[in-house]
Amino acid sequence: MSILTQDDKQNIRDVWAKVFENAEENGKVVVIRLFVNHPETKKYFKNFKNIATEEELEKNARVKLHGKKVMNALNEVVENMDDWGAVVEILTPLAEKHKDVHKVGVHNFKLLFEVIINVYKDALGASFTHPICESWRKVFKLLFDFLEAFYTNTSES
Repeated sequence: MSILTQDDKQNIRDVWAKVFENAEENGKVVVIRLFVNHPETKKYFKNFKNIATEEELEKNARVKLHGKKVMNALNEVVENMDDWGAVVEILTPLAEKHKDVHKVGVHNFKLLFEVIINVYKDALGASFTHPICESWRKVFKLLFDFLEAFYTNTSES
């Protein structure tokens, strides 16, 4: 994760400490926002694709569960920012499952990452400064670049 400076890493850790305090709720907000802003992403979830309203999503226990999974995966990445090899070990099975089992297009990760940044902006307000936002954009670019390369390279196999 060489494009991340020490300041970037600290920005990410500082925000993450706040966000992960309530991982389940914040994860649910991320998943619901993804589905509301990008309803086409619901098609990858057999249990969510027929849920029509935001209120129904709010009440759905599986939405909360998936949100928690997203947050736990991000937590592993944040905890291992100083060890790219460990991050690759975290992302590889996640990428394999999303690509091969769930048939999720890689572009959906970009949508997810943008949603997460917007949720942070809304939740943290003025404390989510431009430099902090840019730190998150950098880490998500690294993650997306890895995922995109994984999808491309495994398609050629």
